[in-house]
Amino acid sequence: MNTERYKTYKTDDFIYDEDFRGIVRSSSSDDRLKEFLESMPEKRYEINLAVQIIRGLHKTKFQQSANRKKELWQKIETKQKKHVQLSFVRYAASFLLLLCAGSTLFYFTTRNQSDKSIVAKNTNDAQLILANGKTVSISSKQSTIKYSSDGSGILVNDSSGVGQSVEGMGLNKLIVPFGKRSLITLSDGTKVWLNSGSTLSFPPAFRGKTREVNLTGEAFFDVTHNKEKPFYVKTDAFKMKVYGTRFDVRAYEQDKDYNIVLVEGKVSMNSTNNSRSKEVFLSPNHKATISRGAEDFEISDVDNMETYTSWTEGYLTFSNSDISDLLKQVSRYYNATIEVNMPTNNEKIYGKLDLKDNLERVLDGIAFISKTNYKKIGNKYVFYE
Repeated sequence: MNTERYKTYKTDDFIYDEDFRGIVRSSSSDDRLKEFLESMPEKRYEINLAVQIIRGLHKTKFQQSANRKKELWQKIETKQKKHVQLSFVRYAASFLLLLCAGSTLFYFTTRNQSDKSIVAKNTNDAQLILANGKTVSISSKQSTIKYSSDGSGILVNDSSGVGQSVEGMGLNKLIVPFGKRSLITLSDGTKVWLNSGSTLSFPPAFRGKTREVNLTGEAFFDVTHNKEKPFYVKTDAFKMKVYGTRFDVRAYEQDKDYNIVLVEGKVSMNSTNNSRSKEVFLSPNHKATISRGAEDFEISDVDNMETYTSWTEGYLTFSNSDISDLLKQVSRYYNATIEVNMPTNNEKIYGKLDLKDNLERVLDGIAFISKTNYKKIGNKYVFYE
């Protein structure tokens, strides 16, 4: 293989090179790319990034239509190539990629004027409130909190130690504002990832015959097994009993529907709106949904588990999702206000959104891929056609 002409290539040059795209899409691409990398080890980063972006545009997993793929490539290869080239490579690398189903634009719109803005709470530190009223403020964007087995010792961000008396056994509370996230290890070893805008109430040590926590917002649980002391999760709409072990609960008070998604093990739920409600069991790769104020759960299959769990790794995955859900999660994740002034459209979105970059870079990526625009007005971001 003659690789001389590639010696000066940057990532965007590889993306636009028809021969290189052919290698990436060929049935023997792994072997050919290995040979390519061995001949130009100094270009390993640029080549791998270009491969990632090209494959993202051509993944069938997200049901990208042929017309939409062609449209995206034509956009890249317009006479304004230089401008698009910079935008596409800059944002696709971190965006990876937000893809549209269908052949037109997708929009976020609201049903009424009062819902038109997605408003997040003011930025604050995360707060750990102890049973004695003492408050520990945590300024880091992503914090870790670990309790000792008896609940008297607490390690914050692997450095700061906090002590408390466990006599009386009042509840502790962890409040994670919008724009922040936290991983807390409870006294029994259970790990709980708390998403933005969430609150967890729990005893510093689990005594008695049960382990029980209260949740508002979203959390991913990895529960330590203890057959003699079952684990319960309570929200204002339902109570869960955990038979094992890994699951996600989304129960934001601002949302109409609450979801439980089971990754591993078994859980059951009872509606709190009916004291005589029947216990409903959930098996792995299934989702239970209940509307606030309702008494019954709707059970459905989960095709792509990452859609519900990837936020713990710093990115969002979308599969047949509404753009409204995307912008709502971005708003919560970054503690931002987003307003959208565009016509109604019911397009669905597929893909991955990397959240490790700053907000405006993420919004640039959304606007580029969706062929929309946005501007910042005061402290809010407004999307428009």
